[in-house]
Amino acid sequence: MSQRRQEMPMPGYPQEGQYSQRMPQPQDYSNYSVSPPVDEFNRLEVNEHSHHRPHHPGQESHAHHFPTETQRQTEQQHEALQHHPSNVVIGPLLRYDRIDHVAKVWRGSCLIVSDDTSPPVMSLHIGSERGASRTLHAHPDLLDVYRNEFHFWRFPLEIPLAEHDQTVVYTATCFVTRMNFTFHLPAVQDNMRFMFYSCNGFADVSKPLQKELGAPNHPLWQDVLDKHATMPFHVLIGGGDQLYSDDMIEEEFMKPWITETDIPKRMALPRSMFEEPMEAFYFNNYVNCFGPKGNPLVAEAFASIPSVNMWDDHDIIDGYGSYPNDMQNTELFQVLFANAVRFYLLLQHHTTLKRTEADGLIRGTLPTCNSVLTNLGPQVSLLCLDARGERTKYDICRPETYHRIFECLYRMVPPTTRHLIVVTGVPIIYPRLTLFESAMGGIRDFNLATLVGKTGALGDIINGQLNNWNGDPELLDDMNDHWGAAGHESERKLFIERLQKFAKHRSIRVSFIAGDVHCCAAGKLYSKDMREKEEGDPHLMMQVVSSAIVNAPPPQALLTYLGQNASPVSFNGNTEEKMFNIFKMSPNGNSRTNQKLMGRRNYCAGYFDKEGSNKLCFWIQAEIDPGEKHTAGYLLAVPQLLFGPAGLQHLAYHY
Repeated sequence: MSQRRQEMPMPGYPQEGQYSQRMPQPQDYSNYSVSPPVDEFNRLEVNEHSHHRPHHPGQESHAHHFPTETQRQTEQQHEALQHHPSNVVIGPLLRYDRIDHVAKVWRGSCLIVSDDTSPPVMSLHIGSERGASRTLHAHPDLLDVYRNEFHFWRFPLEIPLAEHDQTVVYTATCFVTRMNFTFHLPAVQDNMRFMFYSCNGFADVSKPLQKELGAPNHPLWQDVLDKHATMPFHVLIGGGDQLYSDDMIEEEFMKPWITETDIPKRMALPRSMFEEPMEAFYFNNYVNCFGPKGNPLVAEAFASIPSVNMWDDHDIIDGYGSYPNDMQNTELFQVLFANAVRFYLLLQHHTTLKRTEADGLIRGTLPTCNSVLTNLGPQVSLLCLDARGERTKYDICRPETYHRIFECLYRMVPPTTRHLIVVTGVPIIYPRLTLFESAMGGIRDFNLATLVGKTGALGDIINGQLNNWNGDPELLDDMNDHWGAAGHESERKLFIERLQKFAKHRSIRVSFIAGDVHCCAAGKLYSKDMREKEEGDPHLMMQVVSSAIVNAPPPQALLTYLGQNASPVSFNGNTEEKMFNIFKMSPNGNSRTNQKLMGRRNYCAGYFDKEGSNKLCFWIQAEIDPGEKHTAGYLLAVPQLLFGPAGLQHLAYHY
């Protein structure tokens, strides 16, 4: 029986009082430990007893409660509502917007979907271990109404920050089954502890396998909440597929599309057949996936940790944006996309199509494309690229959209920023899938497994089921979705080069984080002649792949094939890209053959190591035993960038 490995000290950190070298030796990214060993982050691993204690949302005790008078008023409001109790079907959902470090104010919002026709009132009690406290009240905007029944109430929140951590306990007059919720704010001078996740649902997974993976309790969300209870996260980053809309294809109203064999007739099906049932499908899917009754653990997380989200295809339908243009221009797809956009903006961004720019999103060439640029503290900024809102089979984003994004980067990223995290949905750096892509284009005429010289399990994968939407191979839309697909290679290259130029100009380290692929991995772009001078290499860009928090891993044969074909690739001139051998040990302590990609469900926890060497630390927390909440951590520590005059200014500022 194998033994789990013991904790190891984080490599590359100077001892107390020791000046860290400006040009360190190359970082060993393969170091592994059961939990993050840094003192600040150690408490993420909860005590042994809590590993055997189920987390019951709403039953935990809070360190801070409303003062007596405020609590009495709230209870009186709740008592008055008992005669006509509210029906809250979604929420509260917290969203993080940004921190204004000049005004020292945290900005965000809270969304509640209920049958209240009159605006509810929210009360927030802000306290800290130092004893200082205050109470604020918030009044909502009405964003939308679903079928004259459910109202989307958005509460704008502006909370003053202090030079110490604060806890916010909040309640609203529409809360009935639970009186209050809690979230945490960092000190104004500190950076946020963040948690990244993706693929928050099942797709094409049998019921027995779902049960084996712990459904409906979602053990990795249990793990997140346990860690949050001991070392709170300040922000959740949803990297795509926050919910799955794949079941739409099984709905009764989709039968005309599925059963019509005459392609022109199928493409001509009128919108009137789909408008009402499709609106109901998207609304009810969010109720089931985000609501407290349908998904209590996820609802607890969304009510306790403010989110920053970016969608991917499954938030719409599987593969949306990578289908042929004539198909995506049908009336069915127009109705589908309009409803997906409406509820995505409402429930993941607390806004509407008309309000996106006013609410701080970066609008692309099309109004349905909206990227996010914000800060996670003085030294860390976050860009979530909308790679779905105007995607086609040939373009991920349009040139004008990139122009607007980079204009905002140069204008809005604070001068104190040391790291920029770029969320892309699908990984930028990942083993090439072009062989699969070209082979799948001819599946109707050839045996795909023969084409790639594979039989057995891999052949079964390649020759698998056809997509119900258009009859193409099920994996083809996934191939087209990747940045390395033939139709997107030049766009990918230009995007990376523009980010490298930005990194040089501002001396900011750029790192990528993405999900989508249902496995975990890590890679990098780097200058071949600066392998031992990483802090001075502006072309060094790390890639973290963290997927999925709920969905099942892909077949091992596919990961083995990709791992075997993950050799270093030339990017341009002196720059190469490669995947790391980061997974030398499995989460349960066994040695691994495929050290580049690991098919374990996971999420990523991260923080900025301000007290060390200004590294940005990503911990991929991978499931130890399927269906159990325990996770093991794999560290990717990203060095800061010290390049040019801006780098010297940063050096002078910090030392």
